[in-house]
Amino acid sequence: MKLVTSPQISEIDAYAKNKLSIPMHELISRAGRAVAKVVRERIEKGGRIIILAGRGNNGADGYATALELLSDYEVIVYDVLQAGQKTEVGRSFVERYLEAGGRLLPLTEEEESRMELSKADCIVDAIFGTGLRGEIPDNLRRLAKEVKAAVGVQKIAVDVPLGVNPDDGSVTEDAIYVGATVELSFIKVGILSYPARSFVGDIILDDLSLPTAELEAALDFPNRLIEKNWVSKNLPSRESDSHKGTFGSLMVVTGSDTYRGAAALSIESALRGGVGLIRYYGIPALCAELVSRFPEVIYEKTAALQDMSEAEIAALTEASKKHSVTLIGCGCGQSEGLGRLILSLLAVEGGPLVLDADAINSIALHREEGLAAIRKAKRPVILTPHPMEFSRLSGYSISTVQKHRIESARRFAKDVGCILVLKGAGTLVTDGKELYINHTGSSALAKAGSGDVLAGFLASLAASGVAPIVAAALAPYFHGRAADTLAKEFSSFGVTPSDLPKQIARELSTFQSQVEEI
Repeated sequence: MKLVTSPQISEIDAYAKNKLSIPMHELISRAGRAVAKVVRERIEKGGRIIILAGRGNNGADGYATALELLSDYEVIVYDVLQAGQKTEVGRSFVERYLEAGGRLLPLTEEEESRMELSKADCIVDAIFGTGLRGEIPDNLRRLAKEVKAAVGVQKIAVDVPLGVNPDDGSVTEDAIYVGATVELSFIKVGILSYPARSFVGDIILDDLSLPTAELEAALDFPNRLIEKNWVSKNLPSRESDSHKGTFGSLMVVTGSDTYRGAAALSIESALRGGVGLIRYYGIPALCAELVSRFPEVIYEKTAALQDMSEAEIAALTEASKKHSVTLIGCGCGQSEGLGRLILSLLAVEGGPLVLDADAINSIALHREEGLAAIRKAKRPVILTPHPMEFSRLSGYSISTVQKHRIESARRFAKDVGCILVLKGAGTLVTDGKELYINHTGSSALAKAGSGDVLAGFLASLAASGVAPIVAAALAPYFHGRAADTLAKEFSSFGVTPSDLPKQIARELSTFQSQVEEI
């Protein structure tokens, strides 16, 4: 599903008017019917509806909603900014509302003290929509607090709740929580990312009867929600005359004497992801331990990463050039040796390099040198950090990363020239231009080892021939979907990372038949 930003809403409106011959008046009427439908589904007839209307198109949608509800509800519209409507079309809806006997009150300080929001059955936020950037204006902060204090009242936002940034998912200190957000024409990219996702409630999309496919073909929408239809179209088929060489080879450098389990988790998920061949490089004790569990893998014994000589690093670098993808970092332990190996791998041509966990932490030890090496890399680079690892590598504070996930991820990926998989609730995948948001997964994944499974599966997909950005988007979708399915049986408390690889394979099977039919 394509997602849009605020500027793209203006492009859609212009396209509707100029190419589809749909005037703005008609679009606003459709918006009013869409919002009113949601109100009717949640509030019994005769209920008290308060609509907070701004002066832009979002406010006009509020007046159109009021017109639709007036015959069956007690409706009061507040002109929040005491500025009426700024367009002729918007003013026409105000006039129609008043002619129909609607109540319209200016939100003066005196009136605000009498509005009694807590006595309403429903509050509709039609103040700014996609038009607000930054903090809520001082004159509306008290109103925001009153809306938040109206406990037990249904709250519905038109496009975006007050205080939520529709483009980067950030929220202001005074942002309001709503039970539902009615998305008009397309879903706004920011509301699917955290922290905004916690404020918007149920997301209800109404396409306003616009030709979605035509708009997506005509306009550039680089933001996408990873969902079932897209996954079905992008998961490759496996032809019956395939062989192991068809699905590539994966070089794996994961685990250590301290974190042995990371190697097992990354290897099993890679095997379940369909790669043709895996060659594992690790210390003798770990190779001996793993071979009994995964006899399919080829094992190459090496010195511990922190003890590697330059000759050994050169040998691993040369080996990497012969594999479709190289995965390094899961449970390796942070060390200067690992950092030197990564710098060496970045300096040679080869297939995609997937850097996870300690690989990222080791680069962060010498951040500027590491980022410069990624910028100059002669091969695609995929980074899979959790927020703290991303903070260390990017130099952004953890607060900035969590409050501005979309902006932080996109800016970093564009600057460094990598594919970034920023893990966490609503995992983000971006190369600086395209952005994918994942909606599967839950706290069931909040356990050490889950990231090792994700990295192994992602690397396996990429080695099998899936385009790096597509593999990076497919992996968190199936990873989260597997956790969601398992949580139904074990609860989010009881799912373990060891459960995930086989369940990922089961989830893949539900799509494989669809892919073969396509």
